[in-house]
Amino acid sequence: MEEKIHLIKNKAAVDATILTKDRAIVKYANFHDIPLENLAAIGDGTTDLPMLTLEGIGLAGAPANSQARVKETVGSLPNGWVSSEEVFDAFIEFYNIARDSGLTNIISDRDGVLKWKNDMRGARDFRQILDYMGNNRNPFVTVLTGSGVTQNLEFMDIYGFNDPNLRSNKAIRDNPYILLAEGGLIHFDVIHGETINLCRKLNQDLLDKLKNDFEPEVADKIKSRVLDDFGLEWSSDYNDQEGKIYRPPKQGMVTFNIPRQVNNNDYRNTEESEMLRNKIIDIMAETAEEKNIHYEIL
Repeated sequence: MEEKIHLIKNKAAVDATILTKDRAIVKYANFHDIPLENLAAIGDGTTDLPMLTLEGIGLAGAPANSQARVKETVGSLPNGWVSSEEVFDAFIEFYNIARDSGLTNIISDRDGVLKWKNDMRGARDFRQILDYMGNNRNPFVTVLTGSGVTQNLEFMDIYGFNDPNLRSNKAIRDNPYILLAEGGLIHFDVIHGETINLCRKLNQDLLDKLKNDFEPEVADKIKSRVLDDFGLEWSSDYNDQEGKIYRPPKQGMVTFNIPRQVNNNDYRNTEESEMLRNKIIDIMAETAEEKNIHYEIL
């Protein structure tokens, strides 16, 4: 049973979570009887590092647009591969390598791998992958993302997850849970529109502290200490993240999104955004100590 929370920062957000992606993959692989050596994983952010460095997986990949720490780490792995291509072009290259290597399953991050911000040009090719994956040596793809189910509705629609013709693929009929949201806590059935919620399998005392004590306290501190200092505002709308910090609703983790833009300029790649991430991490660590919650900064 989990006894601590993990504090993680990446370009898009700062997270506090109980379940990390490596353990999410292990649970998924065990449930579906997938040997880890038959599994490949690709991601671009620090939240993906636990799964990319998971001992025993067949292949770990990172696109060229990955954070420097991710590319350095994956490039040093004996089973690591760093692409010279970005986002979906890198995914397609990775998919072909996994297939040629005889791997049966791919776990892919969403943002920075399958899509980049509002650029979803890979949607048509990914829809074709859905038609054939799991058959004739084509690896079966599962998307593992830190975002919640509601944040994935547009993505699933554009990328073909809602297409009723997916029923014709027996591999998907056998395992329709091809979107794992909230870092693997919420499994979404693309055929029946149902979910499996694994939050109840977490340490319930720790989850209660995280959501009911830790989260509102961190939010209050960000509002009082951070917004004015950084010239930012608070947002309650996922589509309104220009110059604003957004806290998406989640059941099993806590997330504070870094503003996408400020004054119509990209913000997440600026030095100031890194200062913001560090400030939020510091507040999270301080609050965890005040609430007697064990934590680890990844």
